[in-house]
Amino acid sequence: MSAGKIAEALNDERIPGPRGGSWGTSSILGNCERDTGVLNNELYRGILVWNRLHYSKDPDTGKRNSRLNPENRLTEVAVPHLRIVGDDLWNQVKARQGAMKTKNTDVPI
Repeated sequence: MSAGKIAEALNDERIPGPRGGSWGTSSILGNCERDTGVLNNELYRGILVWNRLHYSKDPDTGKRNSRLNPENRLTEVAVPHLRIVGDDLWNQVKARQGAMKTKNTDVPI
């Protein structure tokens, strides 16, 4: 099932999204490089990660900007009691994401 169809089904079932609103495709897929979205949340494989992003406010626009912190600033803690996805399934998802990313970059514009 596609991420869009999953989001649609969750909305049809009135299951609130991550911030209490509706689900969208990006809520499921997120961004692989930034480790956002349900499919990239390492908590599901039993790892809690802190300090992944740094936030600052643009003084001109007042908008909040996020930047990835260097890997050496991350804090990771094993929380196996919160794990809901095994390594095999996690690795299959990561392989599929990599294949989809490669497929999408090979398409001529």
